[in-house]
Amino acid sequence: MHSRTYKPLHFTIDVDWVRGSEVGLEGLLDFCDRWKVKATIFVTGRFAESYPDLIGDCRRRGHELGTHGWEHGSLEQDEDFRSASYDQQRKWIRLATEAVEKASGVRPVVFRAPSLWISETTLRALEAEGYHYDSSVPARRFDCGFGRVHYLKYFRAPSEPYRLSSSHLRLPGHSSLIELAPSAFLFPMNMATLRTLGLPVMKWMVSRISRRASRLVFYSHPYEFVHADQQSFPRNMSKWNMRSMTPKNFSVLDRFLEHMLLEDYSPTLFASSLSQACVSEHEAHINTRILSDAIEDVHVRATDLAGRHQ
Repeated sequence: MHSRTYKPLHFTIDVDWVRGSEVGLEGLLDFCDRWKVKATIFVTGRFAESYPDLIGDCRRRGHELGTHGWEHGSLEQDEDFRSASYDQQRKWIRLATEAVEKASGVRPVVFRAPSLWISETTLRALEAEGYHYDSSVPARRFDCGFGRVHYLKYFRAPSEPYRLSSSHLRLPGHSSLIELAPSAFLFPMNMATLRTLGLPVMKWMVSRISRRASRLVFYSHPYEFVHADQQSFPRNMSKWNMRSMTPKNFSVLDRFLEHMLLEDYSPTLFASSLSQACVSEHEAHINTRILSDAIEDVHVRATDLAGRHQ
């Protein structure tokens, strides 16, 4: 009998600085407990500063903590890591890192840029602040006027984990940071797509994305599970997004996760999963080098024997 092979699913949560959304995060933690799922939770610094006990609870329940900007979610002019200076980006990252570390007791090493607005400058800032993983490059995504990703600079970035390049984030390179892009098939594989387009469309997207990706990255926001009128949003928050915010979305998420488990996906964390992927990559590199050396050795011996027979 063949043992089942499970495919990695990164179940991630982006915690924006939205007053009232803490109720949604509490509900998502209970959801994860019910399904025995460990999530990677990207937290804005202001949220961690305001709700330290809740962020500490995330850590106590075994979830992985990362950062998601300083006060993204509450601003009319949002934090834009595509255009902000190096010093400004380091400040946002450092403030968020310190707030999450103070609340949880653990220094975060995983980052997701607000709105997936990222640049090569962000990579330098993350390296300087000691980060190991990023999940911000909008590979295969273009929101067609609905969401926040309306640029194609990184559209053809890899769907598999890769080390970033300082010259262009679309290209594999030699950075200390490993990138794992949020999954997308034009539209993102996230809760907004799920609650707006429905489970059948999401299932179809999963089937298409999985043809080129051995692991998937899904994300949601706590505010999606709380009625919009019970939260404080900036005035430019899209009305279509706010219309379907409700606790009923937990039942939609239940059906989605049940489908993913039936498809043999297994929730996993960035640090444990991607570090092992890099070990495998390193071992493959070593094995290739050993094979190359062996071939060279055989070639040298053959040349030596041929010389003796002449």
